[in-house]
Parts: sequence; structure tokens; C-alpha cells
Amino acid sequence: MKASLIITTYNWPEALALTLSSVLGQTCADFEIIVADDGSRDPTGRVVQRILASSGRVWRHVRHADEGIRQARIKNLAVRYAAGDYLIFIDHDVVLHPDFIKDHLAAAVEGSFLQGKRVFMSARETGAALRRGFLMPPTAWTPGIGNRKNAFYAPALGRLLARPRRFQKTLRGCNFSLSRSAFMSVDGYDEVFDGLWGREDSDICYRLFNQGTRIRNLWLAGLQYHLHHPSIKRRGRDRLDEELDRCLREKRSKAVKGFSTLSDEGGLVGGCRV
Repeated sequence: MKASLIITTYNWPEALALTLSSVLGQTCADFEIIVADDGSRDPTGRVVQRILASSGRVWRHVRHADEGIRQARIKNLAVRYAAGDYLIFIDHDVVLHPDFIKDHLAAAVEGSFLQGKRVFMSARETGAALRRGFLMPPTAWTPGIGNRKNAFYAPALGRLLARPRRFQKTLRGCNFSLSRSAFMSVDGYDEVFDGLWGREDSDICYRLFNQGTRIRNLWLAGLQYHLHHPSIKRRGRDRLDEELDRCLREKRSKAVKGFSTLSDEGGLVGGCRV
């Protein structure tokens, strides 16, 4: 199965460098790399070029203009330029376990999408990793980490725990994978959710649930280590919460403004095709 790893990024090139280094260290090499750039400044492009240009890997850097938060659109644009029949989405603030891609592909089954877990790194260890240019993967006994249970790696046991579920409330897009056909069946991400931070990931998952696709959680496998950074605090409900409620109430299975309506804005700004 040929996979496309899609990495969303915006103006944190130092963290992206750690992510890309962990991507190049994967034990499975049968995937292409797509950097989905939501309008970053020039340093991001320089980091992508420096790390990937001499890697010998198939990669593409896709970018559109900086017009506020447009995470749904940049992910759809990345899929337009992706050649894989299996799509794995991560963010630029995670470092991957060496078997991350291997674990996603091993767990992929028809009729389900996958959500992996993450370990939260401390501010101290994140700062040290950014200074030295690499992150030492934590163990479950590393001081200061959050979600400590997610640092255990036991994929065989994890597969026994990964039973399909029809619905799940808590969803994250930084460790998320599905077949290209499943992505297209719900018309990708919905640009209705752009403009504010978050919720576009829950929306696509809800639409997958509404059409009968199930979720499998990657327990004890597909590990990633989330770099510490200030989080955007949501204060009360906003229009994205209301839109999510409508998605469930209407049993929506197609995006309102999805992949099929993607405009021609933006495109490739770098890459190597083989």
C-alpha cells in the first residue's frame, strides 16, 4: 500500500525540522512526504528544502497564501498533490516513533479510519530538543511527560485493543489516517471550519461516522511525541461548535465546502518527483 504522509505547518520551522528528521528515520520507506503549508514565511521553505532536497525521498511542498487559519483548505490542497492511496495526517509539532508509518499501515483495514495517541513533552525537554536539533524519544518513566501511558510501545497487544467503534467524541487530527477512497467519500475536509482554530478534524470524523465508517484507536503503537507550546484556549462555544452540532443533527456525510469545490489558489512551491 502506497501512503502519503501529510504534515500541516505554519511558521514554526524549528519544530518542523524535528518532525521531518523523525519522518526520514522511519523504518518503513514506502511513503511520500507532503508538507501542507498554511502560508508560512520564508524560513519554513528553507527548512523543508534543506532537509528533504538531498533525502532521496519523494516529497512535495504545497502552500497557499496566509489569509488566516485555513487548515481544512491546506489539507485538501495537499491531497490534490498526493499520489498515495492511503493518507496519514500529522502536524508540525510532533516527533514520530521510528515505526509510526509502519504501524498505521499495518492497522489499516477497509471500513475504518485510525486515530493514534500522543505523549506530551515538557517545556524543558522541548526547549532542549529544539536547541540540539533532535528529540530523544521518552520512555514511560521519563519525568515531566503527559499522557504517560501512551509512551508504552507494544503493537501486538495494541492490535488486540484496537476494536472498531461506531462513534467517538474525542478526536484529534495530528495522528489520523484513512484510505484515499474514504477521504473522497466524504469530500475531504470542510472549509466551513476555516477561520478559527480546530474542529475541522472532528467534522471529517463525524461525517465518516455518519456514513458508517468506524474508528480504530492505535493503542501502544503509532506513537508520537508532542512538542510543548502555548495552546489556544477556547472560551465558551463558538460558530464551529454550532457547525459540529449541525453536522451530527443533519447526519451530514458530505462536506459543505469540501475537496470537490477546492479553488485553484496555491500549489506546489517545491519538491522532488520520482
